Amino acid sequence: MKDNEIIDGVLNEFAGLAKHPRQSHHEKAVSDYLVNRLHELGIDHVVQDEVYNIIADVPATAGYESRPLTILQGHMDMVCVAKPGVVYDPLTSPIKLVREGNILRADGTSLGADDGIAEAISLFLIQQKDVAHGPLRLIFTVDEETAMTGATHLDKKYVADAKYIINCDSEYMDILCVGSAGSCHTHFTRTITRQDPAGNIALKVQTCDFLGGHSGETINAGKSNGIQALAFVLLQLADKGVPYTIASISGGNAANAIPSSAEATIVLDKSDMPVVQDTLKEAKAEFDLVYGEVEKTAHYVCEETAMPKQTFSPADTKAVVQLLSILHCGVLAMNQLLPKLPDLSANIGTIVTEDTCVTLQYFPRASADAILRQLLGTLPVYAELTGFTLEMGTPEPAWTKNPHSTLLPVIAQAYKEEAGKDARLEAMHGGLETGYFYSLNPDLDIVSVGPTTHAIHSADESVELDTVALLVRIIAKTLGRLE
Repeated sequence: MKDNEIIDGVLNEFAGLAKHPRQSHHEKAVSDYLVNRLHELGIDHVVQDEVYNIIADVPATAGYESRPLTILQGHMDMVCVAKPGVVYDPLTSPIKLVREGNILRADGTSLGADDGIAEAISLFLIQQKDVAHGPLRLIFTVDEETAMTGATHLDKKYVADAKYIINCDSEYMDILCVGSAGSCHTHFTRTITRQDPAGNIALKVQTCDFLGGHSGETINAGKSNGIQALAFVLLQLADKGVPYTIASISGGNAANAIPSSAEATIVLDKSDMPVVQDTLKEAKAEFDLVYGEVEKTAHYVCEETAMPKQTFSPADTKAVVQLLSILHCGVLAMNQLLPKLPDLSANIGTIVTEDTCVTLQYFPRASADAILRQLLGTLPVYAELTGFTLEMGTPEPAWTKNPHSTLLPVIAQAYKEEAGKDARLEAMHGGLETGYFYSLNPDLDIVSVGPTTHAIHSADESVELDTVALLVRIIAKTLGRLE
């Protein structure tokens, strides 16, 4: 197959998808379209389940009927974002595609190559008479971008009889992904007793302009956590005997984002101001020794503010600062086989003060479920010691690298033959749907691949078309060699 023929064929399928809005939780229209398109292509066995996942069985090519079942998988929903001033309704507006040489983008909105390109490639491949393959199953899931509803609701039987899964939701063509992290959303909450201010000055203490970033992708980049940095300042004030109380504390935007800022309003006596100023200077100097080469824009701010009507009690103040200080943020352990991969990490993502309580989100990740369970087992201890209640969500499963994979060497060889170089083998510290498939069938042999995409989840999203063609050739060659 020539590159231009592959690209034109895949873009034809992608254009069909682009006509159908597919925001997370609103995938019925695109799911219906895909069912009809598969029937048009002669695929008789197509299932649309109760959440609108699609499962389609494609017969093997002649002579390959005895080969093991391989699943090609991707998700059909997309993150819908528009540039300022662009008229766009994610529930009704189609995606307007713009091709500029080797780049495909959208006109003022997100493109949806994450992960519509998986469906487009799959639909293209099953039409190619010269692509040999054993029995194939296409699984297109819903709601990967928010809650992985499709993966969590997929009937176990659809992966129980398969040997291989090629997931097409990675972002870099030169990386073969061989594992993903499990995680668990946890919330610590403490009921607050309010009292009249016991002091004559109120200060707003802030940590500002930290780098932040994704807590899976960049947790091993040597960054600090804005919320915990603020807690360390407050802890040092307490250690120096400054009798302050917190009126409010907040920071962060999401559980899975390293907070770039945080702030607390505290009340104290004016006579302690010199100690406060000295403490801030000392804290920043210590911070720079540890993080200065990475967090080059971070700074601490302290300024007088309006006196609040009430503050936390001294006991509540102490408990909040203690919990924020003892919860580990960042990498706890690195993988021994994949040197860039964290085995275990955690992040304080947000803290919010409400009228009667303080709540913080703590988000651990691990490369194996057993490692995650060990950390989760310690969290009730922290909660009990500091007088917080703890709510833990359902853990999202990890997909652990298979040391005996037969799929990986096949697809790696196909990559080397087609690209003329070796692929990078990496596991990611974020979550993928593959974790759920692996939990349903730990005998599955899984690799995640994808063309090179840029600025996903934004209105600048784009995909490099030559990598689409390369991926098609690699998958086609791999399918013919799997035994």
